[in-house]
Amino acid sequence: MPRSSPAKVKVMNIPQVGIVCNDVQNTAEAFWNILGVGPWSNFECGSSEMSNLKYRGKPTGGRFKVAIAHMEPVGIELIEPLEGGSIFTDRLEEIGEGLHHINIVAAGMDAKTIEKEMAHQGFPSIQSGQFGADPGDYFSYFDMRLPLKTIVKAGDWPARAFEGAGRFPEDSSTESPAEIKIPGIKQIGIAVRDVYETALNYWYLFAVGPWEIREWGNFMLYDRKYYGELSWGREKLGHAYPGDMELELLQGVIGPSVYSDWADAAGEYEGAIHHLKFLCDDVDGVSERFRKQGFQSVQSGHFGVPGENEGGFNYIDIPPIHCIMEPVQKPKILPIEPSDHVP
Repeated sequence: MPRSSPAKVKVMNIPQVGIVCNDVQNTAEAFWNILGVGPWSNFECGSSEMSNLKYRGKPTGGRFKVAIAHMEPVGIELIEPLEGGSIFTDRLEEIGEGLHHINIVAAGMDAKTIEKEMAHQGFPSIQSGQFGADPGDYFSYFDMRLPLKTIVKAGDWPARAFEGAGRFPEDSSTESPAEIKIPGIKQIGIAVRDVYETALNYWYLFAVGPWEIREWGNFMLYDRKYYGELSWGREKLGHAYPGDMELELLQGVIGPSVYSDWADAAGEYEGAIHHLKFLCDDVDGVSERFRKQGFQSVQSGHFGVPGENEGGFNYIDIPPIHCIMEPVQKPKILPIEPSDHVP
Protein backbone atom coordinates (compact mmCIF):
# COMPACT_ATOMS: atom_id res chain seq x y z
CA MET A 1 0.00 0.00 0.00
CA PRO A 2 1.41 3.44 -0.89
CA ARG A 3 2.66 5.53 2.01
CA SER A 4 1.60 8.63 0.08
CA SER A 5 -2.17 8.84 -0.17
CA PRO A 6 -3.60 9.10 -3.71
CA ALA A 7 -6.43 11.30 -2.41
CA LYS A 8 -7.15 14.42 -4.44
CA VAL A 9 -8.66 16.13 -1.37
CA LYS A 10 -6.00 16.08 1.35
CA VAL A 11 -7.53 17.00 4.70
CA MET A 12 -5.23 19.04 6.91
CA ASN A 13 -7.55 19.68 9.81
CA ILE A 14 -11.03 19.02 11.23
CA PRO A 15 -11.71 22.25 13.13
CA GLN A 16 -15.39 21.84 13.92
CA VAL A 17 -18.17 19.36 14.62
CA GLY A 18 -21.86 20.08 13.99
CA ILE A 19 -24.90 19.21 16.11
CA VAL A 20 -28.48 19.44 14.81
CA CYS A 21 -31.08 20.26 17.44
CA ASN A 22 -34.65 21.44 17.91
CA ASP A 23 -33.70 24.43 20.05
CA VAL A 24 -30.33 26.15 19.59
CA GLN A 25 -30.75 28.45 22.58
CA ASN A 26 -31.56 25.65 25.03
CA THR A 27 -28.69 23.53 23.72
CA ALA A 28 -26.17 26.38 23.96
CA GLU A 29 -27.32 27.09 27.51
CA ALA A 30 -26.93 23.39 28.38
CA PHE A 31 -23.36 23.34 27.07
CA TRP A 32 -22.61 26.47 29.10
CA ASN A 33 -24.27 25.29 32.31
CA ILE A 34 -23.07 21.67 32.25
CA LEU A 35 -19.63 21.86 30.61
CA GLY A 36 -18.69 25.55 30.65
CA VAL A 37 -18.60 25.65 26.84
CA GLY A 38 -19.01 29.18 25.51
CA PRO A 39 -19.46 32.03 24.94
CA TRP A 40 -21.71 31.40 21.93
CA SER A 41 -22.30 33.58 18.88
CA ASN A 42 -25.88 33.10 17.72
CA PHE A 43 -27.78 34.33 14.68
CA GLU A 44 -30.47 33.52 12.12
CA CYS A 45 -29.67 33.05 8.46
CA GLY A 46 -31.16 31.59 5.33
CA SER A 47 -31.94 32.20 1.68
CA SER A 48 -32.42 35.94 2.26
CA GLU A 49 -28.78 36.26 3.40
CA MET A 50 -27.33 33.57 1.14
CA SER A 51 -27.15 33.45 -2.62
CA ASN A 52 -27.66 30.24 -4.55
CA LEU A 53 -28.83 28.18 -1.58
CA LYS A 54 -29.34 24.61 -2.79
CA TYR A 55 -30.75 21.46 -1.23
CA ARG A 56 -29.82 18.22 -2.97
CA GLY A 57 -28.78 20.13 -6.08
CA LYS A 58 -31.95 22.23 -6.47
CA PRO A 59 -32.55 25.88 -5.49
CA THR A 60 -34.40 26.15 -2.22
CA GLY A 61 -35.60 28.61 0.36
CA GLY A 62 -34.79 28.01 3.98
CA ARG A 63 -34.02 29.54 7.33
CA PHE A 64 -31.92 28.38 10.26
CA LYS A 65 -30.84 29.33 13.76
CA VAL A 66 -27.15 28.85 14.41
CA ALA A 67 -24.86 29.09 17.43
CA ILE A 68 -21.07 28.75 17.39
CA ALA A 69 -18.58 28.19 20.20
CA HIS A 70 -14.94 28.55 19.21
CA MET A 71 -12.72 26.04 21.01
CA GLU A 72 -9.30 24.58 20.36
CA PRO A 73 -8.69 22.39 18.53
CA VAL A 74 -12.34 21.53 17.75
CA GLY A 75 -15.18 24.05 17.87
CA ILE A 76 -18.91 23.33 18.00
CA GLU A 77 -21.74 24.57 15.81
CA LEU A 78 -25.41 24.12 16.65
CA ILE A 79 -28.01 24.25 13.87
CA GLU A 80 -31.79 24.47 14.23
CA PRO A 81 -33.82 24.37 10.99
CA LEU A 82 -36.73 26.80 10.98
CA GLU A 83 -38.30 26.45 7.54
CA GLY A 84 -37.70 24.91 4.13
CA GLY A 85 -36.15 21.62 3.08
CA SER A 86 -32.67 20.97 4.45
CA ILE A 87 -30.34 18.17 5.47
CA PHE A 88 -30.86 19.37 9.05
CA THR A 89 -34.62 18.81 8.88
CA ASP A 90 -33.89 15.41 7.32
CA ARG A 91 -31.72 14.53 10.31
CA LEU A 92 -34.39 15.50 12.84
CA GLU A 93 -37.10 13.58 11.03
CA GLU A 94 -35.01 10.45 10.40
CA ILE A 95 -32.97 10.12 13.57
CA GLY A 96 -33.55 13.05 15.93
CA GLU A 97 -31.15 15.48 17.54
CA GLY A 98 -27.44 14.77 17.71
CA LEU A 99 -23.96 14.93 16.24
CA HIS A 100 -24.34 15.47 12.51
CA HIS A 101 -21.16 16.35 10.58
CA ILE A 102 -17.49 17.20 10.63
CA ASN A 103 -15.98 20.23 8.93
CA ILE A 104 -12.81 19.73 6.86
CA VAL A 105 -9.98 21.99 5.76
CA ALA A 106 -8.07 20.68 2.71
CA ALA A 107 -4.62 21.64 1.46
CA GLY A 108 -4.78 24.20 -1.35
CA MET A 109 -8.51 23.76 -2.03
CA ASP A 110 -11.52 25.96 -1.31
CA ALA A 111 -15.03 24.61 -0.86
CA LYS A 112 -16.05 24.99 -4.53
CA THR A 113 -12.98 23.09 -5.69
CA ILE A 114 -13.63 20.37 -3.12
CA GLU A 115 -17.26 20.21 -4.28
CA LYS A 116 -16.24 19.61 -7.89
CA GLU A 117 -13.77 16.90 -6.93
CA MET A 118 -16.22 15.14 -4.62
CA ALA A 119 -18.86 15.11 -7.38
CA HIS A 120 -16.34 13.46 -9.73
CA GLN A 121 -15.84 10.76 -7.09
CA GLY A 122 -19.56 10.08 -6.70
CA PHE A 123 -20.39 12.38 -3.79
CA PRO A 124 -22.52 15.27 -5.10
CA SER A 125 -23.30 18.14 -2.76
CA ILE A 126 -26.42 17.62 -0.66
CA GLN A 127 -26.60 21.26 0.52
CA SER A 128 -24.65 24.33 -0.50
CA GLY A 129 -24.72 28.10 -0.72
CA GLN A 130 -22.83 31.39 -0.62
CA PHE A 131 -23.29 33.99 2.12
CA GLY A 132 -20.87 36.67 0.94
CA ALA A 133 -18.90 37.99 -2.01
CA ASP A 134 -15.65 36.30 -1.08
CA PRO A 135 -15.04 32.83 -2.61
CA GLY A 136 -14.19 31.62 0.88
CA ASP A 137 -17.78 32.26 1.93
CA TYR A 138 -19.01 29.23 -0.02
CA PHE A 139 -20.01 26.04 1.81
CA SER A 140 -21.05 22.55 0.75
CA TYR A 141 -22.06 19.32 2.50
CA PHE A 142 -21.47 15.75 1.27
CA ASP A 143 -23.15 12.53 2.34
CA MET A 144 -20.18 10.27 3.09
CA ARG A 145 -21.94 8.03 5.59
CA LEU A 146 -21.25 4.89 3.59
CA PRO A 147 -17.42 5.12 3.39
CA LEU A 148 -16.63 7.50 6.29
CA LYS A 149 -19.69 7.06 8.56
CA THR A 150 -20.47 10.76 8.71
CA ILE A 151 -21.60 13.79 6.73
CA VAL A 152 -18.75 16.09 5.74
CA LYS A 153 -18.82 19.86 5.30
CA ALA A 154 -16.38 22.00 3.35
CA GLY A 155 -16.42 25.77 3.77
CA ASP A 156 -16.81 28.30 6.51
CA TRP A 157 -20.57 28.57 6.98
CA PRO A 158 -21.43 28.86 9.76
CA ALA A 159 -17.92 28.83 11.16
CA ARG A 160 -18.05 32.61 11.42
CA ALA A 161 -21.04 34.61 12.56
CA PHE A 162 -22.98 37.14 10.54
CA GLU A 163 -22.65 40.83 11.35
CA GLY A 164 -24.94 41.70 14.23
CA ALA A 165 -24.87 38.21 15.74
CA GLY A 166 -26.01 37.88 19.32
CA ARG A 167 -24.00 36.49 22.18
CA PHE A 168 -24.68 34.05 24.96
CA PRO A 169 -24.08 34.86 27.72
CA GLU A 170 -24.61 38.51 26.88
CA ASP A 171 -22.22 39.75 29.57
CA SER A 172 -18.66 38.73 28.68
CA SER A 173 -17.73 38.74 32.38
CA THR A 174 -20.30 36.08 33.25
CA GLU A 175 -18.79 32.90 34.63
CA SER A 176 -20.28 29.52 33.82
CA PRO A 177 -21.96 27.75 36.79
CA ALA A 178 -20.76 24.37 35.48
CA GLU A 179 -19.12 22.08 38.04
CA ILE A 180 -17.12 20.54 35.20
CA LYS A 181 -15.52 23.02 32.81
CA ILE A 182 -13.91 21.15 29.96
CA PRO A 183 -10.59 22.50 28.65
CA GLY A 184 -11.41 21.64 25.03
CA ILE A 185 -12.47 18.80 22.78
CA LYS A 186 -9.51 16.59 21.87
CA GLN A 187 -11.18 13.81 19.91
CA ILE A 188 -14.13 12.96 17.67
CA GLY A 189 -15.11 9.30 18.02
CA ILE A 190 -16.94 7.40 15.26
CA ALA A 191 -18.51 3.95 15.76
CA VAL A 192 -17.93 1.62 12.80
CA ARG A 193 -18.44 -2.01 11.87
CA ASP A 194 -14.95 -2.40 10.38
CA VAL A 195 -12.03 -0.26 11.59
CA TYR A 196 -9.67 -1.36 8.80
CA GLU A 197 -12.14 -0.68 5.98
CA THR A 198 -13.14 2.74 7.32
CA ALA A 199 -9.52 3.74 7.97
CA LEU A 200 -8.64 2.79 4.38
CA ASN A 201 -11.54 4.89 3.10
CA TYR A 202 -10.32 7.93 5.05
CA TRP A 203 -6.82 7.35 3.64
CA TYR A 204 -7.88 7.01 0.01
CA LEU A 205 -10.57 9.72 0.01
CA PHE A 206 -9.08 12.37 2.33
CA ALA A 207 -5.44 11.37 3.02
CA VAL A 208 -6.30 11.06 6.71
CA GLY A 209 -3.69 8.79 8.28
CA PRO A 210 -1.54 6.93 8.95
CA TRP A 211 -3.81 5.08 11.38
CA GLU A 212 -2.72 3.27 14.51
CA ILE A 213 -4.85 0.15 15.06
CA ARG A 214 -5.13 -1.26 18.59
CA GLU A 215 -6.75 -4.33 20.06
CA TRP A 216 -8.81 -3.27 23.07
CA GLY A 217 -10.77 -4.86 25.88
CA ASN A 218 -10.58 -6.45 29.30
CA PHE A 219 -7.13 -7.92 28.67
CA MET A 220 -5.66 -4.45 29.20
CA LEU A 221 -8.42 -2.82 31.27
CA TYR A 222 -9.84 -3.45 34.70
CA ASP A 223 -13.24 -2.57 36.11
CA ARG A 224 -14.70 -2.47 32.59
CA LYS A 225 -18.40 -1.66 32.83
CA TYR A 226 -21.26 -1.56 30.33
CA TYR A 227 -24.19 0.54 31.58
CA GLY A 228 -22.80 0.33 35.09
CA GLU A 229 -22.41 -3.46 35.20
CA LEU A 230 -19.12 -5.35 35.03
CA SER A 231 -18.76 -6.89 31.59
CA TRP A 232 -16.29 -8.57 29.26
CA GLY A 233 -15.62 -7.52 25.69
CA ARG A 234 -13.06 -7.03 22.98
CA GLU A 235 -12.85 -4.17 20.48
CA LYS A 236 -10.63 -2.62 17.82
CA LEU A 237 -9.70 1.06 17.86
CA GLY A 238 -8.18 3.19 15.12
CA HIS A 239 -6.49 6.56 15.72
CA ALA A 240 -5.34 9.23 13.27
CA TYR A 241 -4.33 12.85 13.81
CA PRO A 242 -5.45 15.33 11.16
CA GLY A 243 -4.12 18.65 12.36
CA ASP A 244 -4.27 19.16 16.11
CA MET A 245 -7.15 16.82 16.87
CA GLU A 246 -7.59 13.06 17.16
CA LEU A 247 -10.03 11.05 15.07
CA GLU A 248 -10.98 7.70 16.61
CA LEU A 249 -12.73 4.73 14.98
CA LEU A 250 -14.39 2.24 17.34
CA GLN A 251 -15.43 -1.30 16.46
CA GLY A 252 -17.04 -3.80 18.79
CA VAL A 253 -15.66 -7.31 18.16
CA ILE A 254 -17.27 -9.53 20.79
CA GLY A 255 -19.25 -8.90 23.95
CA PRO A 256 -21.53 -5.99 24.79
CA SER A 257 -20.25 -2.54 23.85
CA VAL A 258 -21.65 0.88 23.08
CA TYR A 259 -19.66 0.81 19.83
CA SER A 260 -21.61 -2.16 18.46
CA ASP A 261 -24.86 -0.70 19.77
CA TRP A 262 -24.22 2.61 18.04
CA ALA A 263 -23.10 1.15 14.70
CA ASP A 264 -26.03 -1.28 14.60
CA ALA A 265 -28.57 1.43 15.43
CA ALA A 266 -27.09 3.76 12.83
CA GLY A 267 -27.64 1.36 9.95
CA GLU A 268 -25.58 1.10 6.78
CA TYR A 269 -25.91 4.71 5.64
CA GLU A 270 -26.60 6.69 8.79
CA GLY A 271 -24.03 8.96 10.39
CA ALA A 272 -22.31 7.33 13.34
CA ILE A 273 -20.37 10.04 15.22
CA HIS A 274 -20.40 8.57 18.70
CA HIS A 275 -18.72 10.92 21.16
CA LEU A 276 -16.55 13.93 21.90
CA LYS A 277 -13.60 13.48 24.26
CA PHE A 278 -12.02 15.82 26.78
CA LEU A 279 -9.10 15.32 29.16
CA CYS A 280 -9.27 15.52 32.94
CA ASP A 281 -7.06 14.80 35.96
CA ASP A 282 -9.55 12.62 37.86
CA VAL A 283 -11.93 10.60 35.70
CA ASP A 284 -13.65 9.02 38.73
CA GLY A 285 -14.32 12.38 40.34
CA VAL A 286 -15.61 13.88 37.08
CA SER A 287 -17.80 10.82 36.46
CA GLU A 288 -19.29 11.07 39.95
CA ARG A 289 -20.20 14.72 39.42
CA PHE A 290 -21.93 13.78 36.16
CA ARG A 291 -23.77 10.96 37.98
CA LYS A 292 -25.04 13.37 40.63
CA GLN A 293 -26.45 15.55 37.84
CA GLY A 294 -28.42 12.56 36.53
CA PHE A 295 -26.25 11.68 33.51
CA GLN A 296 -25.73 8.01 32.80
CA SER A 297 -22.46 6.17 32.20
CA VAL A 298 -22.85 3.86 29.19
CA GLN A 299 -19.37 2.32 29.23
CA SER A 300 -16.23 2.82 31.31
CA GLY A 301 -12.94 1.29 32.34
CA HIS A 302 -9.56 1.92 33.94
CA PHE A 303 -6.01 1.46 32.69
CA GLY A 304 -3.02 -0.06 34.41
CA VAL A 305 -2.81 -1.70 37.82
CA PRO A 306 -6.00 -1.85 39.93
CA GLY A 307 -5.96 0.67 42.75
CA GLU A 308 -3.12 2.79 41.41
CA ASN A 309 -5.37 5.32 39.65
CA GLU A 310 -3.25 5.35 36.50
CA GLY A 311 -6.03 6.47 34.19
CA GLY A 312 -9.38 5.65 32.74
CA PHE A 313 -12.31 6.65 30.56
CA ASN A 314 -16.07 6.96 30.84
CA TYR A 315 -18.72 7.57 28.17
CA ILE A 316 -21.40 9.82 29.66
CA ASP A 317 -24.72 10.31 27.87
CA ILE A 318 -25.78 13.97 28.31
CA PRO A 319 -29.23 14.39 26.66
CA PRO A 320 -29.47 18.21 27.02
CA ILE A 321 -26.48 18.63 24.67
CA HIS A 322 -27.54 15.72 22.41
CA CYS A 323 -24.24 13.87 22.54
CA ILE A 324 -22.05 11.53 24.55
CA MET A 325 -19.01 13.06 26.23
CA GLU A 326 -15.93 11.04 27.17
CA PRO A 327 -13.78 12.28 30.06
CA VAL A 328 -10.36 10.60 29.85
CA GLN A 329 -7.61 10.54 32.45
CA LYS A 330 -4.46 9.73 30.49
CA PRO A 331 -2.04 7.22 32.01
CA LYS A 332 1.66 8.01 32.21
CA ILE A 333 2.26 5.66 29.30
CA LEU A 334 -0.18 4.22 26.79
CA PRO A 335 -1.35 0.82 28.02
CA ILE A 336 -0.89 -0.95 24.68
CA GLU A 337 1.11 -0.36 21.51
CA PRO A 338 -0.51 -0.48 18.05
CA SER A 339 -0.98 -3.98 16.65
CA ASP A 340 -1.17 -2.70 13.09
CA HIS A 341 -1.13 0.43 10.92
CA VAL A 342 -3.13 1.74 7.95
CA PRO A 343 -1.49 2.16 5.54
